[in-house]
Amino acid sequence: MALESGSEEDMKTTGYFAMVLLLCLTATAFGKEESILKDNEYGGITKVVTFSEKDAEHKKGIKKVVTAYDEIKNKIMVEVYATKTHSEKEGWDKTTTYYWGETSIGEVHSTDSHSEVYGFDKMVNFYDQNNLLYKREYYLRKESVVAKLGVYKRVVHYDNNGRKTESEDLDRVGNVIKITLEDYKRFKKSKGR
Repeated sequence: MALESGSEEDMKTTGYFAMVLLLCLTATAFGKEESILKDNEYGGITKVVTFSEKDAEHKKGIKKVVTAYDEIKNKIMVEVYATKTHSEKEGWDKTTTYYWGETSIGEVHSTDSHSEVYGFDKMVNFYDQNNLLYKREYYLRKESVVAKLGVYKRVVHYDNNGRKTESEDLDRVGNVIKITLEDYKRFKKSKGR
């Protein structure tokens, strides 16, 4: 007896459904949750994976990973959210990496307690096509002394061997700000009054 086309289609649908169910059950068994969002800002999908305390990733300090793809399935952005314990220990609660052609940009967002100690809220790393760091930007806390003297970010440049070649302090529009020791002392003295 030959199968009718409707029956064959039903078999494919049932097989597909069984496969999806198996994948869902497998994900549930490991404790991670996965969801896919369509039509993101890059024209593709966004995959969100949330880890439970049972997962190895969670034990390594990763709470959630969000990966965005463009319309031709190129990875464009990855956000990694830290667990509370990890963020308290390491001083960051979120990292974001953007992939632009052969280069990438990585942002690290500091926790409040970490930024109080080190004076910056966000650090942005720029990598070349060989994945070598060539520039790092530190975005200063508004409350830091240097920020109150007009500095918005500190930019550090590196050579191909990873050695620092120069650094500069910039205001919000990119003008170089030079702060002398005398400027710093004057500011500290004026705050002591």
